[in-house]
Parts: sequence; C-alpha cells; structure tokens
Amino acid sequence: MKFYWKMFISFFILISLTFAVSGTWMISASFKTSLQREIEMGMSRNELYRTALQNAVSAVPADYFTKQNHSMKEIISSLQESLLEKGTDFFVYNKKKKTIFSSTKKTEDVSLLENVDKSHKIYQVCQKGENYYLRTVSYLFVTADMNGYYIETQTNLQEIFQKRDDMTKMYHYIVLIVLICCAVLSFVISYLLTYRVRALSVTARAFARGQMEERAKIRGTDEIAKLAIDFNQMADELQEKMEQLEEHVKSQEAFTAAFAHELKTPLTSIIGYAELLRSMSLSKEEELTAANYIFSQGKRLESLSYKLLELFVLQKGEISFLPVNVGEAIEEVKQITAQGLQKKEVILEASFDEAVLLLEKDLFISLLVNLVDNAAKASQAGGHIRLTGKCEENRYAIMVRDEGKGIPESEIKNILEPFYMVDKSRSRKEGGAGLGMTLCAEIVRLHHAEWKIESKENEGTKITIWFSLEGEE
Repeated sequence: MKFYWKMFISFFILISLTFAVSGTWMISASFKTSLQREIEMGMSRNELYRTALQNAVSAVPADYFTKQNHSMKEIISSLQESLLEKGTDFFVYNKKKKTIFSSTKKTEDVSLLENVDKSHKIYQVCQKGENYYLRTVSYLFVTADMNGYYIETQTNLQEIFQKRDDMTKMYHYIVLIVLICCAVLSFVISYLLTYRVRALSVTARAFARGQMEERAKIRGTDEIAKLAIDFNQMADELQEKMEQLEEHVKSQEAFTAAFAHELKTPLTSIIGYAELLRSMSLSKEEELTAANYIFSQGKRLESLSYKLLELFVLQKGEISFLPVNVGEAIEEVKQITAQGLQKKEVILEASFDEAVLLLEKDLFISLLVNLVDNAAKASQAGGHIRLTGKCEENRYAIMVRDEGKGIPESEIKNILEPFYMVDKSRSRKEGGAGLGMTLCAEIVRLHHAEWKIESKENEGTKITIWFSLEGEE
C-alpha cells in the first residue's frame, strides 16, 4: 500500500472517530439535560398536586370524612379540571395501594410505591411500546381520616426521546456529508504531502540505475527537506567513493601493465643472453659480459620483488611506533649509503638537532635511504647531498637536498606513482624499479607526517618532511 493511501486512511479513520465520539457525546449530553429538566418539572408538578390536594383536604369540615364514604375521591374530582395539564396523568392510591382516582383508564404497576416513604419522592422513566413517560410518586398523610395516600403524576416524555432520535438521524446525514468532503480533502492533502517523497523515490531509483548526477530537489525546511539533504549528501559521498574506486581500478590496471613491462624488459634480456650462452661458443670476455648482464638484470628483479613486498606490507599498516633517536638513525643511514655514494663519488653531508621521535625505526631509515639513493642517482660525480634535521616549534623537519639534474615541474606530481621514472634509461641502468618514491609516500602517510617536494631542472631537488615531536602527536 502506498504511503499516501496510508495517510488518507489514517486521516479518514481519525476524522470519523472524532465526529462519532464528539457527536454522540453532544447528543447524549443534550438529551440528558432535557431529560433532567423534565424530571425536575415532573417532581415540581407532583409536589404542586400533592400540596393542592393537601390544602383542599384541610379546607373541608372536620366531620366530612366521617359522613362521606368517598370523600377523598370527591375532593380530587373537584380539583381535576384545575390541576391536570395536557400530557399529564394523575393517580391517587390509598394506603393499601389501591387506585382511588385515575385521570386515565390505564393501570400501572404499584410496586414502585413500595420505595416511597413519608419524606421522599421517587421517580421512574418507563416505556410502553414506543412511548416513554415519567412516573413521579409522593406520599400524603391526611389527619382528617388518619390515612396515607400515594400521589402519582405521569408526564409524557415522547417528545424529548423523539427529539433525540431526530437529532441522531440528522447528525448521521451531516456526518456522512462531512466525511465525504473530508475524504476528498484528506486524499488531496495526503497526495500533496507525499509528493516530495515520491519525487525522492524517483531520484533514488534513477541513482540506483547509474545516473550518478541525479539529486533530490530541496523544498522547505521540514523533515522531508532534511531527508532530501541527507540523500544528496549520501549521493555525493557515494559518487565520490565510486570515482575513487574507478580511479583505483585504473591505477591497478596501470600498475599491472607497468609491472608486466618492468618484468618483461629484464626477463627478455636474461633469456636472450642465456640463450646466447647455451647455443653459441663465446670467448671468455663475451661470456663474462653476458653473465654480468644476466646478474645485473637478476639483481634488478630481486630489487623489484623486495620493493613490492615492502609496499604491500606498508599498505596493511600493521606497524607500531617507538621512541627513536634521530641522530642515531641518521648515522645508520650514512653507514648504509656509504658504499653506494663512494662508488658514485658523491659526498653526503649530515647535520641534525638532537631529538626523539615516535617512529617505526626501520621504515624511517628506509625512507631516508631511498631519498639519499635517489639524490645520488640524480647527482654527478663530486656532487653534494645534504641531509639535515631541525626542530621547528612542535615539529621536526628532515630535509634531503641534492645538486643533481632536478625534476621538470610537470613531472613532480607523477613521481609518486608506482613504476614512474623521470629518466627511464638512467633508472634502469642503475637498477631502479620506479617504486622508491611510492614507498616513501606510504611511509610518510603511516607516520602521519607531511612532506614537500621542490625541484628545478639542472639545479637540484629538495625534499622536506615534517614529523610531530614525541608527546605532541
């Protein structure tokens, strides 16, 4: 069932119950008021008849009741015309509850008289067929004949009961008309109130079909507008995640293609030289050249596998940080890179402020070794590489600076991509795999550090990394 149908049915049931309960209560209250008024008038009328009869009895001579056998009936008969009103019947019963006077031929159940005492009246609403009437009974003691009498008056209540039935019937007609109008109005209101929900549903279905640019229109500031805002925020984030996923897929495809290419080049050389050694007779010098080339390409593949393994481990992020003395770590970097720098005839100058940082020591050393190694590859013989560490307020800055060939400005944004090489021929010649800077970027990320790469062609490159000091992270 659609939501606006649910709203319509809910409105209709609520309105119906409201009219039913309120109408029934109003008609019932009106009827009770009218009935109570008639009862009070009946009690007053009975009191009037009882008082008139008492006065009439008091007015006759004292010996009247001893001389006349039907004296009470005669007195009542003489008062009948003056007492009786239209719609009212009058009865008088003696102490034995026998009727001694009746203004009508009908008879009544005298059991009601049993509940009457000398000081209280009693009334009862009775029904005969479709007619309703009020019986009011009081007691009168006549001292002249030392007898008690029951005075009963009956008032026709058919008019107020008929009025209640007419009001109920009329109210049913009115309610029926009002409910029809309310049903139409409720349906229209429900349909209009749920219009934005339906529009949001259409947008959601379009979004689910792949129309990622679809967004809900925001109207007003109510809950539905808030829902539309939340949907748009969700759609924006989902679209961003999808774009990131697509970029990741493209990056993986590029990584796979680059990796295949990087494997193909040395493998082709290794297979070629191995085939040459296997199928042809070569001089000692030629065999040594082929073996050296196979060895160098094998080392390159080994370096590539180690770099990949290290990169995968880093991406899992399962590392712990411990306090590390920066000076000691830099001294280890100098020792690790000394042989390679000596072969390249490049000088490493190191200076640093003493500090202790929360680091993963091996990764930190690997980061600096990679940066120094890249700087050495870009430097000419006799060049200088400066490795410095300096405290800056709540941070510690590590800087690696060379005087090498530099990186073109257009290439700086690409050097962090896997297998990317600015000078491919030089990198392959020196055993580079194109993963060093990618590893550096991962290490920087895992340490929640910041870095900046600055370079100018033929002037050199400067890389600065900022770490949080211990206790300040």
